[in-house]
Amino acid sequence: MDTVCTSGHKQEYIRKNNLWKFFKALRAQANQIYCLLVASPAHYAWITILDKEDPAIQRRISISQFVNSLDKMPSGGKYYGISVNTYDVEACCRQEFVVQYRRELSVEAFVDRFRSIVAYYCAEAAGRGEPFEITSQTVRHYKFKSRYVAELKAIVAQCNSLLIKHEISSNL
Repeated sequence: MDTVCTSGHKQEYIRKNNLWKFFKALRAQANQIYCLLVASPAHYAWITILDKEDPAIQRRISISQFVNSLDKMPSGGKYYGISVNTYDVEACCRQEFVVQYRRELSVEAFVDRFRSIVAYYCAEAAGRGEPFEITSQTVRHYKFKSRYVAELKAIVAQCNSLLIKHEISSNL
């Protein structure tokens, strides 16, 4: 019962080992995204553990809890999903990026959404009245590698700038 058939397409649910392999690939191929997600609070990015027999039975955990407690995570009778909050700066709206099937679980899908993931951090910080910035404290907290800091600073600056621009134009 590991598949669902929709419109003639076989869709396999994500299992624990699939998710672990994905995080290993993400760590190797898009380390800045991996670092951001692992250090995120559970209301920014999370793993959902679903019961095979009753999908209404769900448990939400942080990504760091999954990564750091892999051996304790259930595998038999469970499916996994990953959700990440994103922000569309142009449309000024929050969205939830949800991955439930193996075919959707790819490094590329997360790379494609990286700016909107960072924009969510910027929008949340702006809502608290404190801009999200890449400082030495931020680098230590998220454990970003120094080779990605310049790129991250540029993305954060662009997101913050667009948020300010949209806020000013919406107040006119």
